[in-house]
Amino acid sequence: MTTITERPPLTPEEAAQILKISRYTLYELIKRGEIPSRRIGRKIRIDYDSLMHYLQGDSVDKRPSVSSEAHKDIPLEHDFRFVGSHDLSIELLAEFLNHASSTFIMKTDFKGSMEGLIALYHREAQFTGIHLWDEKAQEYNLPFIEHLLFGEAYTVVNLVQRAQGWIVPAGNPENIKSWEDITRKGLRFVNRQRGSGTRLRIAQYLFNNEIPAKQIQGYDREEKTHLGVALKIANGEADFGIGIQSAAQRMGLGFVPLFKERFDLVILQETAEKPEWQQIMTVLNSAAFHRAIEQQVGYDTSLTGKVIYDTPQFFRVKSRL
Repeated sequence: MTTITERPPLTPEEAAQILKISRYTLYELIKRGEIPSRRIGRKIRIDYDSLMHYLQGDSVDKRPSVSSEAHKDIPLEHDFRFVGSHDLSIELLAEFLNHASSTFIMKTDFKGSMEGLIALYHREAQFTGIHLWDEKAQEYNLPFIEHLLFGEAYTVVNLVQRAQGWIVPAGNPENIKSWEDITRKGLRFVNRQRGSGTRLRIAQYLFNNEIPAKQIQGYDREEKTHLGVALKIANGEADFGIGIQSAAQRMGLGFVPLFKERFDLVILQETAEKPEWQQIMTVLNSAAFHRAIEQQVGYDTSLTGKVIYDTPQFFRVKSRL
């Protein structure tokens, strides 16, 4: 008689290592219901088979049922909230802060650049991260900030400059090379969600070239993060999508560069005066943080931690009246 030995459940650290993502990204996937998990006592555990089903691209209803509310044990009560666009360096910033002797915990909520600015305006976030290209002004971020945060005093600080391009299977079997390939018949595309900076950049290209979205197979298939796009391609559910080079590298995929962009952090001046933001600025300007970013491909840290725009002092006083 053959004895079947079940694999022991995985810790979040072990699961994150298998997926080649950070622990905080894993928590986001658990909260979104994409990876089933369970509680053993007060600890979060992920079944190995469930993780393999996720890697193979099975939908949630096909995966083994796991009775769990494990996400309740994920640290959700954070003191300083980020709502905005996704980048792996945001996860890295959170790890630096949350493992340091900081007096607060940074919470991340990846909803896209536009939603991040709106959340900031409504005081639903302490700071945001955006990468919004204004075709008319030929400028990143500032035109959008000026419009959506009109009448507010704010500071803009660069996080990174990064490469965006086609994420494709290893070896680029479909020989995808340029923007023009987006309309090639037979290719399955995976998009980013509405309001994300990447989605807006794609929409701008289609508008400029008078290309109807319906010509692109999979244009309505949306993912909220670059890793989500990469996972769809790694699982064989899509042939290509736009994302950052570091996400492609983490999943062992190919990458075809299209453009370089500036990813900035935005904070209202009323919050920038708090010690939490000063701790963030200290990390952003630290050599250790720069080295950690530079260990990943596709990043330029020459502007990291530098102030791109700061509301003039006279307006700060006026905005408080």
